[in-house]
Amino acid sequence: MDAVQTVDRSRLALAVPLVEALGARPLRPEDPAAGVVVPVTGLAESGAGAMHAAALTAVMELAAYLALVPALDPDEHAVSHAVSVQLVTPAFGGSQVEAIGYLERRGRSTAFLTASAEVSGVVVATAQITKSIVPFR
Repeated sequence: MDAVQTVDRSRLALAVPLVEALGARPLRPEDPAAGVVVPVTGLAESGAGAMHAAALTAVMELAAYLALVPALDPDEHAVSHAVSVQLVTPAFGGSQVEAIGYLERRGRSTAFLTASAEVSGVVVATAQITKSIVPFR
């Protein structure tokens, strides 16, 4: 995809209701593939005062997708079919989690990605994500 198509497709991903409810936004709006930031408040926070593991997983999956978008053709989309998450340390309430995705390898029908989540430069989680390349509808 070219830069305009990448930004447009990234906006669609950032407009998903769950993503909006978590308050996720691009680290750099002009470069959505750079990652996302989300505050550990509201829906993202668990009852124990830290980021809920499901919210953290969703944010890393989003960051991985955004990292893949520039490598997709305009008629392609990608869906996760395998996700492995390692929760390293809590991201406490009130903090900002930055999640960055990395495209490790893109094949014809599969993409392999990693993602990391950090708070103030400290890794709180990592993930390995495999996505299937499917037609964009």
